[in-house]
Amino acid sequence: MSGLKDGIIYIDGFEISPSTKITEVINYFPNDKIKIIANGESVRFIKPVTLGNKNFYVRLASANSLITSVNLVVFDPALNEWDVEPKADLHGEWLCEQLGYPQGLLDENLFNWGKIIQWEDFRSRQTQINILYNN
Repeated sequence: MSGLKDGIIYIDGFEISPSTKITEVINYFPNDKIKIIANGESVRFIKPVTLGNKNFYVRLASANSLITSVNLVVFDPALNEWDVEPKADLHGEWLCEQLGYPQGLLDENLFNWGKIIQWEDFRSRQTQINILYNN
């Protein structure tokens, strides 16, 4: 089974990779699991999705029918919504589990298929992981 180093994540057994089409996601998941946005160019999972040992809010964006980005925001009900540092720590912890150390702690990891960016903005109190495909 491939993993994030290969640009692949699995959501409920469905493989998302640089070659996945947004229509495949829309056809696979029932309407009560996803919200289709922007005339089918983007999909948001309605409830948090389990990836490894963490739960994430997930949004997929596409261009020319291929998924171009996967945006992940950790969901932990024990955390205050406005606490950026603990969320950023959980993102780094998850990335270390997926990519190894120290790659999981880097702000940006480059691969032949694209890149993974981990960022936080203390002014807007937001933090997320962006998986960006070169397609």
